[in-house]
This record gives sequence, structure tokens and C-alpha cells, in this order.
Amino acid sequence: MKTNLSNNPRKIMLSAGEVSGDSHGQTLVYELRKLFPDAYFFGLGSEKLLAEGVDIKCDIVRRGTIGIFETLPNVIPVFFAYLKMVDLMKKEQPDVLILIDSQGINMPLARAAKKLGIKTVYYIAPQEWLWGTEKGVKKVAKTIDLIVAIFAKEYEIYKKAGAKVIYSGHPLVDSVKAELAAEAVRKNLLGNIKGPIIALCPGSRLQEIRGLLPLLLKAGELIKAEIPDANFIIPAASTEMIKEIFDLIGDFRPQAVVGHTYDILAAADVALCASGTINLEASLLDTPNIMVYKLNPLTYFVGKYILKIGEKLRYFSMPNILLNEAAIPELVMKEAYPNKIAQTALRIIKGPKKEQDKLKTAFAKLRNQLGEPGVVARTARAIADFIG
Repeated sequence: MKTNLSNNPRKIMLSAGEVSGDSHGQTLVYELRKLFPDAYFFGLGSEKLLAEGVDIKCDIVRRGTIGIFETLPNVIPVFFAYLKMVDLMKKEQPDVLILIDSQGINMPLARAAKKLGIKTVYYIAPQEWLWGTEKGVKKVAKTIDLIVAIFAKEYEIYKKAGAKVIYSGHPLVDSVKAELAAEAVRKNLLGNIKGPIIALCPGSRLQEIRGLLPLLLKAGELIKAEIPDANFIIPAASTEMIKEIFDLIGDFRPQAVVGHTYDILAAADVALCASGTINLEASLLDTPNIMVYKLNPLTYFVGKYILKIGEKLRYFSMPNILLNEAAIPELVMKEAYPNKIAQTALRIIKGPKKEQDKLKTAFAKLRNQLGEPGVVARTARAIADFIG
């Protein structure tokens, strides 16, 4: 017989070090509050978790990076955040530590929690199952008490490695919805414009914005030269990031908006995107999108020739990986230059309807792979039973 969870006040600690993790954490906390209305939620996060009433003790969202050498400038600030979180664990002795994405800080935190006898749940777990090694997979399986898989294949691999793992589906199934119709986006956000809409999505990390936005802006200028009535809009991930965006915009001035990402993506004729969750989000909204990515050359060299990531995977973007086909264009490293980005976008915008229909068929197949709605509620119930 299950206990009445609402009669057992809990301390639930969270750790989300990046914008996407902060967002996923918000929806999870919303569902957990229904099961633990008296719980104290606290830990590492940013504005989304704060808005959900989580007591944020530490915020490292601005420190989010991807790559090996790119992380070096942030090592010391992140290490101090780690120390602060460990002290919090010792002081508060939470019933559970829920880790969300951000493998760089969260795996060390998981090991610290294990030594302190604190249960751990990993939501948006390390992608060792995808990019890493069998040894890495086993390390995650051994360290984490409960892994919440968001892909069916991820579930199978961690299960085989001996992990306690559940699969409820991908949380984007619940959250990726446009609230405004395309015409409302044109009227309310872009001033009742007529031509095609191109969304510029440079990512949520400062490193990505600084590295990719100038390329996307230059590509935008080239597209504008071919299609004079084209309209450009940047769906900013947070108020913090929009400041950085405005510093980089320069003479080519697209709109930049916070809080309407899915509306903008759904209304766009094409989205030029950093590699990441945004490719999956755009695809779920039936929006043609192009993955554009550049890494530090040393990071790319290590990934390709030492870690041999290219031999493990044919594709880099999650839609293509899941579909096992080149549904969306991938422009990586030497291919990620303004002329190539612009040409690829123009082919999509001006392309025949049969190509658009083929893409929509691929996106429908992708949606079917990610589970049924109610993902986050099912996940919250599974975590509640685990804490129980």
C-alpha cells in the first residue's frame, strides 16, 4: 500500500546548470508539487526554476559550454558551484538529488551524493549511450540510483548496463506547442509582414551565441539579397541571453524576442539552428531546419580522430540520429560558413512542395518515436514512487 505522499514533507534538491535543463526542471517541479505539495525544492538552477518557486542557491547558466577546450575558462567557477552544492547536501540532507542534463557538474555531484547516502535521479541523463564508450555507460549506470531515459534506445542501453532505469517518453512531447497562429506571429511579433520568416537560433549558451550568431547574421544578409521581403527573428532562450544577442546584432537587425520560441519556430519557413534540442523542437513543429555548428578545432580533432565519434554515428543532429536518415541538413565545421548556410536555406524556401511533404512525413515518424503525451506527469509519479 502506498503512503500518502502529501503527508510526508520532503527535501528535494535539484541541479540544472544550463538553460534547457532549467526549463525541463521547471515542468518537472510543477508535476512533483502535485505529489509533494509541502516539499522544499532547492538547489542549482536559473530563472525558470526560480519562477516555479525553487529556492535557487546557485546559478551557473552563463557558464554553460560544449566541447573540451571550450570549458576551460569556466572550470574554476563551476568547481566553486560544485563545492557549494556539496555543502548544501551535507547541511540539508535531501531525500533525493535530481540531476538534470549538465553532465560536467552533475556526475561529480552524483558521486558526492552517493558517498553521503543521498538518493540520486538523473533526468536528461549523460549521453554516454550515444557519444561515449561502454565503460562510460557502465559508470553512469553504477553511479546513478534511477535514470530517467528520454529515448527508447537510451533506456535499452542503460538497462543492459545494469542501471535502474525508466522510460516515460521525451518531455518535449508535452511542451512543444505553438500558442499563436502563424498570422498572429506575423502581426504581433513582426509587424504584419508578408515575406517568408527565417528563425535564427544560435543556441542558449554564451559560447554558441558568440560563435554562431555572426555566421547566421551574415547568412541572413545573403538570403535578404535574394529575397528582399524575407523577415528574420531570433527566439532568445532567456532575458540573460538577449543582452548578448543585442550586443552582436550590428547593422543587420532582425527582431529578437524572449518567450515565444515555439510560436516563432512554428511560423517560420526555415530555422537556422545550433546543434541541440532546438533541432528536435523545430522538427516536432514541422519546421524545416538546418543544423549549423562549429567547435574549437582542437575539440573537433579530438572528437573525430581520438574519440572517433564520426565512426560511431552517421549523423550529429538528434532528428537525423533517431530517424537514421539525413532529414535535415547538417553543416559542421568547414561547411558552416555563411554562403553555404544561405544557399541551403534558399533551397528549402524555394524548393518544390514534394520535398516539403517528404520532410513532414519524416517529422511525423520522428514524433511517433518520442512517446505519448503526459510524459512529465508519468516521470514525476515514477520519481515519487522511487523516493516513496
